[in-house]
Amino acid sequence: MALNSPIDIEGLYNDYLDKKQEENRLKRYSGKESWYHASGAGSCSRKLYFESVEKAEPTNPLDSKTKRLLRLGNVLHDDFEKALTRYNRDNNNRDNNNRDISRVKEKESKEKEIKFHTEGEITIPELNVRGFYDAVVESKEIYLYDFKSCGGYSWKLKFGRKPAFNPSIHYELQLGTYGYAIKEQFGRLDGMYLYYYNKDTSLMRAVSVPVSYISRAYLFWKNINDEHKEGLPPFRVGVSPVQDWQCNYCQFLDRCNPPR
Repeated sequence: MALNSPIDIEGLYNDYLDKKQEENRLKRYSGKESWYHASGAGSCSRKLYFESVEKAEPTNPLDSKTKRLLRLGNVLHDDFEKALTRYNRDNNNRDNNNRDISRVKEKESKEKEIKFHTEGEITIPELNVRGFYDAVVESKEIYLYDFKSCGGYSWKLKFGRKPAFNPSIHYELQLGTYGYAIKEQFGRLDGMYLYYYNKDTSLMRAVSVPVSYISRAYLFWKNINDEHKEGLPPFRVGVSPVQDWQCNYCQFLDRCNPPR
């Protein structure tokens, strides 16, 4: 039987993740707690109220195991961002003074040029929403990508022979929120994609999301703003919460005290 490790590596790693989480909070959200997070699109209205209107501290913070799982997704995002940034560096910084390139070839090169924008902040002041998109592809057209990691079970529910009945559209509404701001920023948006990575098998798959989710996301946030002007929303399945099982994973469970 293997001996226990003399060093508590797990504890050291958990402490590291706690510090990284706090650094990220201070960097992204400190002083901006009253804004809704774009990543909350499609979430429970009561949860959003506690988070952004009351600016309450979570009563049920994430456990260490969940934080480690989420960190894997963050590492994946970092790798994708580095890959796209490297592409920009290797392909979009040509020497304009290189006389060996003819004007014709230079024109053809520019027409095919692809530039990636990564981890950009978006704000939608009229909805009091802000967030950070994963990647925008700028060429002759504009495309928006959001990277999602998932385990084998979630992958099977989405891409297996028997997809989940009544699937959540949380990711689509999140992407639509980013899409609204990107369309304003770039003047157009020609496509939106969720790019999934299976953490168990390393399979990857892109899913096209209809641009109609932009208007659906806008309507979601408009309704949230209107509802929160009246105070804490009542319990309504489909809105608060969106699906009743989500209460068990909510960081405001004890504060909310949903009916059982």
